[in-house]
Amino acid sequence: MSRDLSFWKYRKSCNVPNKNIYYELSQGRLLDCLEEIPVNQICIDFKKEFSSWSSKDDGYFENSDEAFQLMITKQFVRVDCYNLTEYNMNRIIDIMLKYECPLYDAAIDVRFD
Repeated sequence: MSRDLSFWKYRKSCNVPNKNIYYELSQGRLLDCLEEIPVNQICIDFKKEFSSWSSKDDGYFENSDEAFQLMITKQFVRVDCYNLTEYNMNRIIDIMLKYECPLYDAAIDVRFD
């Protein structure tokens, strides 16, 4: 099963619907209403949390039949998940919550603020 988990942090009140923010960020665009996030530290956290997994420099992590790929910009983290267990998805969510970036689930258009 494939799905993506997406994360960003609001700077101020933003009247743009989450699905539009998700689309713009997925295209690599930056938005004024969002904060920049500490990209290098987030990458370090992923490598540390998933240190027992095989990983590549491009942000691809694999362990047996589970895998995920990171897409990271100054304002956005999207994790494309391939056959991940709920436990491992929660580990990813926990990493991003440390940076005040709650989960946005594009499949159901819900941000878990």
